[in-house]
Amino acid sequence: MQTETSNTPRIRKVMVAVLAALFMAQLGAGVYDLLFTNYLSDAQGLNAQERGFLELPRELPGVLSLLVMGTLFFLNEVRLAAVSVLLAAVGSFFMMNLGPHASLMQLSLCVVTASLGLHILMGTVDSIVMHTARPENRSLRLGQMRALGTAATLLGAGYVWVKWQFNTSFVVDYVLVIAFFLLAAVLLFCIKAPEFPRRKSFRENFILRRQYAVYYGIETLHGIRKQLYITFGYWLLVNSMGQPPEQVGKIMLIAGVIGLFTQPMIGKSIKRFGEKRVTIFDSMALSVLCLAYAFAPSVLPAQWAVGVIACCFVLDKILFDLGMARTTYIARICGERRADITPCIYTGIAINHVASITYGVIGGLIWSYSGGPQAVFLTGGLAVVAAGLLARKMK
Repeated sequence: MQTETSNTPRIRKVMVAVLAALFMAQLGAGVYDLLFTNYLSDAQGLNAQERGFLELPRELPGVLSLLVMGTLFFLNEVRLAAVSVLLAAVGSFFMMNLGPHASLMQLSLCVVTASLGLHILMGTVDSIVMHTARPENRSLRLGQMRALGTAATLLGAGYVWVKWQFNTSFVVDYVLVIAFFLLAAVLLFCIKAPEFPRRKSFRENFILRRQYAVYYGIETLHGIRKQLYITFGYWLLVNSMGQPPEQVGKIMLIAGVIGLFTQPMIGKSIKRFGEKRVTIFDSMALSVLCLAYAFAPSVLPAQWAVGVIACCFVLDKILFDLGMARTTYIARICGERRADITPCIYTGIAINHVASITYGVIGGLIWSYSGGPQAVFLTGGLAVVAAGLLARKMK
């Protein structure tokens, strides 16, 4: 992907270097995310309730990232990305050195550090694309950027799948993750980044305007939706259905291969049909998946249930990318206020994660006391439907 605000060869070379660094950062993040649930279940022996509570330190950085971004207002988006992967490397290092059955406090400190870095990275990647692409091509470029991230995750899934058939050490995995994060940080610090709209003070990074209310509302509801995929979907596969890391890696490998083709297509569909229709479709499709997640384990034979949940997981990963419509929507309604784009993206992330943290804890309690996934996924499904209804108010 090339920057479209300028066609000079220098800017093109800079953006190629930025994308190469982001690819390495996302490769490290992909391996980290793939191993996270298995690490908690196998190495640390957490139960469903403890896993749910650990979502607080994992998702709290989604809120803290807004404060960190505001504090570092003097850094442009590329330098902010460098800080983010450095934090992720530090958190991964301390997690690697934890002994088995570490306390929740020790785990929380490691998780919150690594997760803060990954959440800052999440916002900067989208912001870089929104600032460097022409307005009419933002969804196309974002789709291409997501495909690049998927390629990184794909490599990570292939690594986990193959490596865990011969070696079951989490330490080896974390060494590789840290190496990728550090290499990406060095590159991002060394790159002479292009100009971005400057934020002159801490206060300019906190924007709550009425015109952005629908975007913030949809982000709130999708914070609940996110937990169904990144926490409870994983937990259903790993803990309830006993799937080992190599099997989860294989599923993500399939999702990644499909995503390489679907993500650019999603970007084109947003441009063709608009953010409103895409977001409504996302909610309709997810409501069906919630029903499958809820009832397949209890209705179907064990082998069939694993297959159905694995298919749901792949479809869920694909549908997750429809969230690009929310990013392009907020960039579009910011209009001439280009300096609002990055703060609005981070504010949306913060709001999304407040909801996500809340439902992570509540969902873990529901799962523990109800004895199964039905209530967790059905409750989350109501939030998905509400997001579709709210999307009807998008301009």
